[in-house]
Amino acid sequence: MIIVGIDPDSDRMGLAVYIEKKLSICTTATIPELITEYLPELQKQGQLLFSIENVLVQNFVYSRNVKQTKGAQGAVSNSIGRCQQNQKELIRWLEHYDIPCVLYSPTSGNWADNKVLFERVTGWSGRSNSESRSAAYFGWLSVK
Repeated sequence: MIIVGIDPDSDRMGLAVYIEKKLSICTTATIPELITEYLPELQKQGQLLFSIENVLVQNFVYSRNVKQTKGAQGAVSNSIGRCQQNQKELIRWLEHYDIPCVLYSPTSGNWADNKVLFERVTGWSGRSNSESRSAAYFGWLSVK
């Protein structure tokens, strides 16, 4: 089984692919890139399971991102809403292709901001950013 970890984002979502429990891809992509460039090749290699950070369970404002001004608070709310919409669109595509997914609640202890732990656990030594490391974390939850 090929596990595809996703960290939904409004612009480029985190994308991590585990093949035979080994992290093979750790990058970012848009939904069109995922559907047209990655998905056809991955489907040729085996059965897929998408492992997604479920941003739909987030409130628009939670204690970690409370801002001082209404304008700043509104920007945070808009950003979260865009990520939620991107997740909804991705799940629609997965349903269209009959690809199963599992949703995991957001976790403050994921690897987004802990590159050292991410590299130690996955063995990944290539380039990564917070979105791709977060995607790798949520993929890893389905791998382990």
